[in-house]
Amino acid sequence: MRRVVSADRRARSRFEAARGGELRAIIGLAAPLAAANLAQMAMGVTNTVMVGRLGAMPLAAAGLGGMFYFTGGIILQGVLFAITPLVAHALGEGDRLAAGRVAGAGLLLACMFSLPFAAALSFSGLLLGRLGYEPRLAAAIGEYLRVLAWGAPAFLAFAVMRGLFAAFSQARAVMIVVAICVGTNALINWALIFGRLGAPALGVVGSGYASAINQWLMLGGLALWSRALRGFSGLHMLRHAIRAGGGEFAAILRLGLPMGAIRGVEAGLFTATGVVIGLLGAAALGAHQLVINCASVSFMVPLGLSQAATVRVAYQLGAGRPYAARRAGFAALALGVGFMAGTAIVLLAIPDAIIAVYVDSANPANRELVHIARQLIMIAALFQVFDGMQTIAAGILRGYKDAVVPLLLAGLGYWGVGFLGGWILAFPLHCGAVGLWWGLALGLVVVAVMLCVRFHVLATPRQPAVRLAATC
Repeated sequence: MRRVVSADRRARSRFEAARGGELRAIIGLAAPLAAANLAQMAMGVTNTVMVGRLGAMPLAAAGLGGMFYFTGGIILQGVLFAITPLVAHALGEGDRLAAGRVAGAGLLLACMFSLPFAAALSFSGLLLGRLGYEPRLAAAIGEYLRVLAWGAPAFLAFAVMRGLFAAFSQARAVMIVVAICVGTNALINWALIFGRLGAPALGVVGSGYASAINQWLMLGGLALWSRALRGFSGLHMLRHAIRAGGGEFAAILRLGLPMGAIRGVEAGLFTATGVVIGLLGAAALGAHQLVINCASVSFMVPLGLSQAATVRVAYQLGAGRPYAARRAGFAALALGVGFMAGTAIVLLAIPDAIIAVYVDSANPANRELVHIARQLIMIAALFQVFDGMQTIAAGILRGYKDAVVPLLLAGLGYWGVGFLGGWILAFPLHCGAVGLWWGLALGLVVVAVMLCVRFHVLATPRQPAVRLAATC
C-alpha cells in the first residue's frame, strides 16, 4: 500500500513539475512577444500624435491611409504567420532542413505578396476619388500610401522573420529590435515631418517615408540578429528562398490562407461596427474609438500568449508528445484568463479615470461621449476574458495545423451572431452603440466557446484527428 501511495505521489510530483515547466516556457515566450506587440502599437500612436500637429486634413489622410495599409498588411501577414507552427513542428521532429525550407519559402512568398499589395496602395487615391471622397483628402491619402508602399516588402518579410524567431523561442530578440525601432520611428518622423536635422519638411508624406524606412530597419535588425545566433546556422534561408519548391508553398498556403482569412473576418467585424456606429453620431463614434483603443492595449498580452501557444503546441506535437501539447494549450488558456480577469476588474473599477486619459471629462461638450463610453467600458470589461480565450484558442489550434474549421466557426460567431445580433439590438430595438457592443460581446463569447471545444476535441489523444494533425 505504501508503495502505491509513494508511486502516486511521485507521479503527481512529475505532473506538477511538467505543468510548472510549461507555464514558465509559455510566459518566457509570450512576455517578449506581448511587449513587441505593445511597442508596435506605440509606433502608431507616435505617428498619430506627430501628424496631428499638422491639422485635420493630414491627420485624416494618415489615419485612413494607415487603416487601409495595416488592414491589408495584417491579412497578408496572417498568411505568412503559418511558418511559425510549420517551423516549430519541424524543430520538434528534429528536422532543421525542413525548417530552413519553410522559412525560405516564406520569405519568397513575402516578396511575391508585396508586389500586388504595393500596387494596390499606389492606386488607392484614384479609387477613393471615384468612390466620392473629397478630392483633396483622396489625393492626400493616395500620396501618403504611395510613399508607404515602399515599406511593404519589409513589412511582410518582417512577419516571416518574427514567426521564425518565435518558433526558435528567441522572441526576446524581436522585442529588443522593435523597442529600439520605436525610438528610430519617432526620430525619423520628427525629422521628415517638420524638417529637422537638415531634412526637408515633408509633412504627412514625411510620416509615410519614416514608417517605410523604419520597417526596413526592423527587418534589417532581425536579419543581423539571425546571423549572430548559433541556432540559425545551417538554415540557409536565402538559398532555400531561391530554390523553394512547391511542397513548402503548398504547406504555407494550405494553413496560412484560412489563418489570414480569420484575421480578415475579425478585423472586418470591428471595422464594420465602427462604420455603423458612425451613423449614430460623432459622440457614439468617439466613444467607440476610445474604448476600442483601450481594449486593444490589454489585448496585446493574450495575443502574445496566443503566439507562444502556437509554438509550444506545434513543437510538442512534432516531438510526438500529444499530452504535452494539450498541457501547453491549457497553460496558455489559464494564463490568458487570469490576466484578462484582472484587466476586467480594472475597467470596472476606474472607468472615469480611463476616459479622462483620452478626453476632458469636465467639458460639457463631451458629456454625451463620456456617458456612452462608460457603458461601452462596462461591456468591454465583461467580454475581456472571452476575448482572451478566443485569440489564445485560435493560436492553440494553429499549433494543431487546424485553420479551416476555426475560420468557419469565426465567420459564424463574429458575423452570424455578433454583427447581426448587434445590428438588431442597435436599430430595430433602438439600443444604439450599446446594442452594437452587446452584439460584439455575444459574438466573442460564442467564438471563444466554440474554439475551446474544438481544442478539447483535437487534444484528446484517442481521437483520430489528433493523430492526423500530428503527422501532417
